[in-house]
Amino acid sequence: MAFHHVAIASKNVAKSHAFYTEVMGFTLKKVVKRQTPEGGWTKHIFYDTGDGQLFAIWDLRGIEGVVVDADAWQGGMANGLPYWINHIAFDCHDIGGLEEHKQRWLDRGYNAVEVKHEFIHSIYTRDPDGTLVEFTFDTQPLTEEDEREALELLADDSPAQVPEYEGVQHRSPHAKARRDAEKLADAAAAI
Repeated sequence: MAFHHVAIASKNVAKSHAFYTEVMGFTLKKVVKRQTPEGGWTKHIFYDTGDGQLFAIWDLRGIEGVVVDADAWQGGMANGLPYWINHIAFDCHDIGGLEEHKQRWLDRGYNAVEVKHEFIHSIYTRDPDGTLVEFTFDTQPLTEEDEREALELLADDSPAQVPEYEGVQHRSPHAKARRDAEKLADAAAAI
């Protein structure tokens, strides 16, 4: 069964909206604005990621000071683990889609790490809340042999002997300018 949508909270909805529309290339489809059971209100903001699949961010500013302290939560998938553990992978279907998204990221000031895994080929960057996002495509179908191996490895508690995948860093020539502009905007907003 396919996912309907995945949702994460955002500390800065304007930045997240710009990231997911301009950098990721998703289309805003729906916003649901409602009161919460505990008091306050939220917006649930849905984006079409392609093929009718949805991704959502939460605008939780309406519950700060009512349900949660403003400084007591982080946006994205932050939970004290390293940033690369919790991530969201979007299907880009093939190498052409991967290259298109990689160039979109680089043009908008985001670096990309490209990794060829065992059965997928991926690129990674982070959104404004630090959530790792990925575009990926299958390079080979998963087989019954993969399923048998999966069962064996699931039961195998010995330490891994195979090193981590090596990635290729693609640096955007616009990354510093984007970060500087964001710092200025944050400083102006704080005034």
